[in-house]
Amino acid sequence: MRTRIIFLISVLIPVLVASEALTAFGAANPHHVALRHLTVRHHTVQVTKVVRVAPADEYFGRLKMSILGIRNQLHDLSTRLQFAPDKGADVLGTAAYVEDALHDWEHKYPGDPWLPKSVFQLTQLYSQVHNDDGQRCATRALHWLLARYGRSPYAMQARTQIASQVK
Repeated sequence: MRTRIIFLISVLIPVLVASEALTAFGAANPHHVALRHLTVRHHTVQVTKVVRVAPADEYFGRLKMSILGIRNQLHDLSTRLQFAPDKGADVLGTAAYVEDALHDWEHKYPGDPWLPKSVFQLTQLYSQVHNDDGQRCATRALHWLLARYGRSPYAMQARTQIASQVK
């Protein structure tokens, strides 16, 4: 009985201390915290997982683009390609700056749940450019999406829609 109590104390105290430390961090950033419950031998312990989401007023890449600017730029470039598909080479320069901003965003906030969608949209954009440079960029972006966010719904969608278009 005594060994069981010592075992429970030795297991639960570090877990509770870590939980309290993460909860205190999460209290300062309430929109950055996701909670999980862990049951350990009839005792429920709350474990906190910190997920950092990029704020809308932070800027990324060489052009210092916000996450909203990145999304708007991806939408605008895609719309431009829909109306003038023969001008695909013209969008590659701007798309490269968007890709740079996405890499910076990923570097600073690797767990941001909005990243897979933006990388998917970039991959789609590149796949709409029908020249060798566009296909190389699409292949690179597709590999990035599948390697980094392979379990996301966007990676699954890319496997079915884009993978067949990319060489």
